[in-house]
Amino acid sequence: MRPVTRPWAVVVAALLFHVRPAAAQQWVIGGNAEVASGIAGGGDGMTIIERARTRIRLGADLRVDEFPKDIFAIAIVAEIEPHSSFGLDLRYVRQVTPKIDVSVGAIGFIYPESLVGPVAGLRYHITVSHAVDVVVGPELDVFVIGADLPGEGIIWQTLLQAGVHVDL
Repeated sequence: MRPVTRPWAVVVAALLFHVRPAAAQQWVIGGNAEVASGIAGGGDGMTIIERARTRIRLGADLRVDEFPKDIFAIAIVAEIEPHSSFGLDLRYVRQVTPKIDVSVGAIGFIYPESLVGPVAGLRYHITVSHAVDVVVGPELDVFVIGADLPGEGIIWQTLLQAGVHVDL
């Protein structure tokens, strides 16, 4: 007598004994260090163009492994010459291609005087190793609020930034 085969029993047994654990979303963390300088302009009633203050930016970025193109970044910024000031930079970064990302956000200097406004940037990544990239690109800052504004005017900066990004 021939045994009765039950294909559904094979499927149920395969599911019961071949179950993989579910993987949760993982945060991917990166760090960066950049230096930037360029030109600045604006003012009260007249446009004066001068060299922008040299800036150092040290920060971290976070993204979820399921959505690697959406990145949230926070950084400490310090203008180091000719005068020093300190502040914070918050951005949303979108990876357009594996080599290019664009960012928008807000930047603010809080010490010794305040300047706050929107920031936009673009970075090109040059891969050095699996986890290290050299980054370079333009940035535009427009300061619209703050105690350091000249009268009723605004201050704008166009900067060239260069630095290193590391996946941690």
